[in-house]
Amino acid sequence: MRKVSLICLTLAAGILLATGAVARDTGSQDVLRLSDAVLEDGEWKVAVHVLNEQELAGMDIPIRFGRQGDAIELIRVDFADRVVDWDFTYAQTDNEAKTVILGLISEIVGTRASADLKVAVHGGTQVATLVFRVGDGYQPEFETFTTKSPGHALTFIYTRYENGKPYVGETSPEFEVDVDFKSGAATLPKEYALSQNFPNPFNPSTSFTLSLPEASDYSIRIFNVAGQLVKSFDGHAEAGVHKVVWHGTNNQGSHVASGAYFYRAEAGGFTETRKMMLLK
Repeated sequence: MRKVSLICLTLAAGILLATGAVARDTGSQDVLRLSDAVLEDGEWKVAVHVLNEQELAGMDIPIRFGRQGDAIELIRVDFADRVVDWDFTYAQTDNEAKTVILGLISEIVGTRASADLKVAVHGGTQVATLVFRVGDGYQPEFETFTTKSPGHALTFIYTRYENGKPYVGETSPEFEVDVDFKSGAATLPKEYALSQNFPNPFNPSTSFTLSLPEASDYSIRIFNVAGQLVKSFDGHAEAGVHKVVWHGTNNQGSHVASGAYFYRAEAGGFTETRKMMLLK
């Protein structure tokens, strides 16, 4: 999926054949980042974020997450809401070789601009979550790789109009890793804590964690600047670090307006409030 790749050819077919447009390297410094490892119910969840200087129409993301025999297994890939409705989302996992290849295309036919991944150079946009089962003693070892048949390499793809004619471009993003599993065993927090959300500012989704040193009932409330309740998360959770994802909707399921919001967590006598910003 790079130049002669399936993803590039599929994405570009309707444009290239009609116009003779040429794929080209933009030279921009886009980034693919793995970060925010969170342990939930014995599974480690690692976020895949994209920082892009141009609107993206496709991605080819090959990742190696260990060496043969390492105590790590990729259980599944959860695509984020922002791309789950794209025409093509694909994950090919090989737990023996410790590799996964993610392929994403916004539209297989057409060039609807609203389908593309909007520019996000600050914080980025989460496109997927890698869910792992990790054994004791494993230390994170992530890298990208290339293959020849079929062809894969870390690539971002976009479509753009130049002088009235569309063409397909591609970039080779930087690869960044900020993942620490600590160990395969659960490391319980020593105190209650509410993390700052990430990304921030965000659109359309963001996440934060609530740390519980013991099993607790919890309540999380999101308010707008007028003090009106927008969204509620309530429940009971075991001791651990628990990730909360907000998709920018209210309790009725409707998307809320851009602006500042405050989220407050209460659990076991602990209370903390933080601020976040939704930008559309």
